[in-house]
Amino acid sequence: MNLSTTIKQQPVTIFIALTLGLSFLTFLLPVPPDSAFMMIALILVTIPTIVAFSLVALMDGRQGLRTFLREIFNWRAAPKWFVMALVLGFVIHFGSSVLALLTGVSSAIEFGELNAMVAMVFPLALLEEIGWRGFALRRLLNQHSPFTATLMTGFPWALLHFVLFLYLVPDASPVAELLVVLTFALPLTWIYLRSGRNLLTATIMHGSINAFAIAGAGVPPAEVLWYVLFSACIVVGLLILLDWRLWFASPAETVMAKVVPVQSL
Repeated sequence: MNLSTTIKQQPVTIFIALTLGLSFLTFLLPVPPDSAFMMIALILVTIPTIVAFSLVALMDGRQGLRTFLREIFNWRAAPKWFVMALVLGFVIHFGSSVLALLTGVSSAIEFGELNAMVAMVFPLALLEEIGWRGFALRRLLNQHSPFTATLMTGFPWALLHFVLFLYLVPDASPVAELLVVLTFALPLTWIYLRSGRNLLTATIMHGSINAFAIAGAGVPPAEVLWYVLFSACIVVGLLILLDWRLWFASPAETVMAKVVPVQSL
């Protein structure tokens, strides 16, 4: 059995193992303490894309790479889905501010200042999305319901954020970060599917979730992740209730619902 055959048999398992392994190795890099979080985070977001392209190349060569590129950069979708991706990202963070205000944790809803770095969250989000949604989730959706497939990719994705916060963000709860990222995986799947497996809509939602963190500037730093989690859970609960059939459909039913899976490479 050659390497290509082995990868084709378990592409997602190998993707997750390589992505986690390489990501954890980055924590051993000798980086300056005052810039460790930014430098490590920038490396981490590139790893899923590098692993995804490497596995496609080993499985299917140049033709497979061309097919994969066409799939992940096929960004045609109804405009409403791009708007929805932005709106949901804002709603999650604005909702956290509202919840903090209602519970007396904050005294007012405040917005942070936009800066040039905000524009970077979208291309950085794309690097994560190519691997986690474009490679891994797409394949799992051909075998599992959207809800199950999301959990299968969401747990390892959230684990990376847990370790990042555990080592490099001592003032925030790594458990809260893990739960927040796991919860975020659900609306990302929803927008990805409802837009016709369009990776750009998932990227926009991912970027907007990061960018609109400015809407929670009034929530105390020690509490903000928990309130973002509560708000995200409300949003996810509504998405599941309103689109129950999609979440628990079999792969065949998903095809019939015209959320058409992309064929495996």
